Amino acid sequence: MMQRVQAMINRTLATVRQAFRARLTGLDSKPGVQLVQAAALAGEQVQAAELFQHFGFTSAPPAGTQCILLPLGGKTAHSVVVATENGAFRVQALQGGEVCVYNQWGAKITLKKEKIVEVDCDHFRVAAKESITMETKQWQAMASEGTTFTSPSLDFGGMDGTRARATLDADLNTTGDVTSEGDHVAGGISLRHHRHPGDSGGATGEAES
Repeated sequence: MMQRVQAMINRTLATVRQAFRARLTGLDSKPGVQLVQAAALAGEQVQAAELFQHFGFTSAPPAGTQCILLPLGGKTAHSVVVATENGAFRVQALQGGEVCVYNQWGAKITLKKEKIVEVDCDHFRVAAKESITMETKQWQAMASEGTTFTSPSLDFGGMDGTRARATLDADLNTTGDVTSEGDHVAGGISLRHHRHPGDSGGATGEAES
């Protein structure tokens, strides 16, 4: 009796398609939920399967990406993609607990251990409509070719109202006026307290404060 019941169960399960592997062959990223075409390992073609991803994250997997399809109701035609993986582009050798966001062209952002964030790309662009705020103990930027600031104003200030100190180990060229409420010192010579011979002898007075 038990054998006959088990045989009936097995025959029933055989008519229900289980989760299966496939490779993506096409992608439509325009709908609210992306639709994919996939070739199953058994040779069957899956059309317009929905690709579900976690809220707050979206990606467009390239053709050839492996995926796991789950047939809803056991019907292949009603399959949804629940996971994708592409070994050709996946960032490898991460340590336990690390996270990486990457794309097909090698750009990646890695959240490394000890609260280190590593960005690897050819061009980095931040677009913010209102403002960008950074808080850190030290900030260092290195550019091998040049640095450009384009802004109607540029302010430097110290912490808690103290003076900010700036050191520039390069030539400074400007095509506009330079206005300062403080003194200018060049080569150890103060512009405010500098004297030089006058046209009729004697010396000029110090610049007024």
